[in-house]
Amino acid sequence: MCRSFNAQREDGDRLHCIRQGSYEQTLQKTVAAYRAGIGPALVEIYDVATPDMLLGGATLPVEAIMAGHQRAYSDDTFLPALRRYYSDDHGALAAQPFAASTAVLYTHLNALAAAGISEPPATWEAFATALRALKKNGHACPVVSEFSPWIWLEQTSAAQGTEVAVRAAGTERYQFDKGAHLRLMNDLAQWTAEGLVVHEDSTRSGQQALAFATDDCAMLIDSTGAWNIVHSTLKSDIDVTALPIYANTQRRTNAPGGSSLWVMRGHAARDYRLVSEFLAFVLQPDNQLVFSARTGYLPVTQAAAARLQSAGREPSAVMVGLAALHDIDGQPSTPLRCGFITLMRLVWSQEMENALAGRQSVEHALRQTTLRANELLSLFQQMHQAQASNGSDEATP
Repeated sequence: MCRSFNAQREDGDRLHCIRQGSYEQTLQKTVAAYRAGIGPALVEIYDVATPDMLLGGATLPVEAIMAGHQRAYSDDTFLPALRRYYSDDHGALAAQPFAASTAVLYTHLNALAAAGISEPPATWEAFATALRALKKNGHACPVVSEFSPWIWLEQTSAAQGTEVAVRAAGTERYQFDKGAHLRLMNDLAQWTAEGLVVHEDSTRSGQQALAFATDDCAMLIDSTGAWNIVHSTLKSDIDVTALPIYANTQRRTNAPGGSSLWVMRGHAARDYRLVSEFLAFVLQPDNQLVFSARTGYLPVTQAAAARLQSAGREPSAVMVGLAALHDIDGQPSTPLRCGFITLMRLVWSQEMENALAGRQSVEHALRQTTLRANELLSLFQQMHQAQASNGSDEATP
């Protein structure tokens, strides 16, 4: 993307794009560089760090930057779910969505047909039936999983319309130890005990997308970003559908994942002009579609999504993912933007690993996870309250 942008420029200004490692490494290096006064003008930050960036005081709202350079976004520029996620409390876009993804269900139709299942499961009840039918038909791996909280907690809860966290009196609290998530985790524990769900570490490839792509496993719940791996084998029986939900419940919008582009404080007007030009370049429909085809990420603009959907191609993870991020009946899912989400995910994984291994009940695991995660939330809120009281000189992502 950077090379293409620089190649079409006629003046001497160029954008220097430097890879900094993983998303977490990029965040840490950005914090260190900003504190040292040598931070970048633009940085790609992963979705879970959005609360830190919003509250850190080290960024400029991207919507204001674009408007100030006569490149204002229109109300329908972005997919609504993405605009909500990256907007501040006043509805202004704080960062430009860049690499978007969500979770979908991949199935091998031939494996399902051999087990007497005529179509991919749309409900968790049908999912359980398919798992048992596949196992009975001799399939050693009905579904493969890495047991990621991003999928099994955040994505499934969003599709189900269940809030993982609630906000009351200005304070956020997790509440996923009851309701639909508790039900799903009890089901997952039962499926695991029956050998219906196989951990990716137990497959030949050790990687869930590859285990599915090579026909070792019949089904896979994974990111839309896995499409390029899944599709690389050119298997003709692969189908992609929305995440299952429980029967007799209303489907809601999936949660977006991925990353966004943040404009950092402390740079010259000339730098921000160049940044605005690059951000506008990224949003051009042709560039959106090329980026999506190369990476498996979803287009972030409604214009690019409309072009892709009007092409009338066979359903792919990108097409299904785009549909999953559209509001249903005007009812959006609430964005999950709590502090220390990476730590919450770690706690969830630890507690659920013990539950799935039979060392504790699912109920106890989720109670402990909620308790520990809420303690982390309190710490996060205290940290940012202290930072706010110290003034803007302490601003940091």
